[in-house]
This record gives sequence, structure tokens and C-alpha cells, in this order.
Amino acid sequence: MGNDNYHESMEKNRQELSQERMAELTRRARQMPKPKSRGLLLPSLFFIFILIPVTLLIYVAFYYEPDDTLTAKTNENEVSFELNSQPPSDSTVLAAADDQEKDEDEEKKNAKAKEAEEQKELKEKAREREEEAAAKAKEEEQEQAAAEQQAEKKAQEAALAAQQAREEAEAKAKAKAEAEQRAQAEEKEKEKEQQEEQEETPTAGGKTVTVQSSETLYRIAVNNYGASGAAAAVEKIKQANGLASNDISPGQTLILP
Repeated sequence: MGNDNYHESMEKNRQELSQERMAELTRRARQMPKPKSRGLLLPSLFFIFILIPVTLLIYVAFYYEPDDTLTAKTNENEVSFELNSQPPSDSTVLAAADDQEKDEDEEKKNAKAKEAEEQKELKEKAREREEEAAAKAKEEEQEQAAAEQQAEKKAQEAALAAQQAREEAEAKAKAKAEAEQRAQAEEKEKEKEQQEEQEETPTAGGKTVTVQSSETLYRIAVNNYGASGAAAAVEKIKQANGLASNDISPGQTLILP
């Protein structure tokens, strides 16, 4: 059905062009003046059929440059046909169909190539986004790990400082307790020495002594005069203090002559 329409269209166009060509030739023939003589006809024919075509050929070959901007692009779906006196043959129709099929195949190939290129670009962009997301996630993970490490380090430093503070406090408390114990021991030792020693106070008759607990008159004589003269010293102490016997009491003050 398509071939019949094509043939009819070709035939109709051919007939119209043939009629137009015949009318144009007839009109030109009517407009042309009749040759005055045979001698003028030959140069005219020579000029028309030989010189003008040669001139046009030389112009086209060496000087004519078609403007690309004015050149019409052939539509891919447009069917081109040749105007001639004969209808197109089957081979011409088949060749045109083959050309159209080739054009369609080429168009499909170009479309597929373009689609493949677009898919490749989309995949490349997706891969770049994935790489950026992975790099960002890795960077965030490293930052979080560094922050956790820093926090752990600070916690360890705080715990160490607290432990050192506790140890220092314990050491200070221990040193203070030991100092207090030493002070108490020294105080007790001093009191003991003061109790054991006889407090001497200079007087007009000599010195005095305070009787300590469980201390006897003989003991006082030995401490102050020595063991060799203790018996005589006892008598001297009794006489100096007006004692009738050797009995004395703690806290009693005696004069040592």
C-alpha cells in the first residue's frame, strides 16, 4: 500500500514538472525573436550551449562557495526522489528503504550510545557521591574516636589527680598524727622528767625540792648529795625542815641545806 502511494505521488510530481517544463520552453520559444539570418544563429547557439555552461562550470569549480548557514539540512524522515522521465524502479525503492532503515538503525545506535553515556555519567556521579559519603563517615568516625580518646585521657588524668590528692591528704594526715604523737610523747617525757627531777628554787638558805609520789627522804638525799653521804644528808634535811621523823608526803616542799 505504501509503495503504491509512493509511485502515484512520484508519477503525479513527474507529470506536473513535465508540464511546467514544456510550458516554460514554449513560453521561451514564443518570447525569443526569430533569427534574422543563419550567420547570427550559430554564434548564438555556440554562446548558449557551450560558452555559458563552461563559464558556469569554471565559476562553480573555482569561485562558488555555498553558505553553510543557508544550506538546508535534509530531514531524516524525508523521502528524497529523483525527477526524471521514467518512474522509479524497484531497486531505487529498495535502496531508499535500505537507506531509511540504515538511518533508523544509526539513529537507534546513537540513541543507545547516548543512553549508555548518560547511564555511565549517572553511575560515575553515584560512585562519587558514595565515595564522598564514605570519606565523610570515616572522617566523622575518626573525629569521634579522637574525642573519645581525649575524654578517656582527661578522665584518667582526673582519676590520677584525685588519687594523688588522696595520697597527699593521707600522707599529711599521717604526718600530722605522727607529729601529734611525737609531741604528746615528748610532753609526757618532759612531764616525767620534771616529775623525776627536783625543781630547784634559789633561797637564802639554799634550795628547795618538792616531794614526788613514792619518793622518800633517803631518796631525796641520794639524788642531791650522793649515796656516800646520804645518811648525814638525811639528818641535815630533817634539821633544816624541822622534821622529827623520816616521814614525808607527796607535794611537800623541803629545804635542802
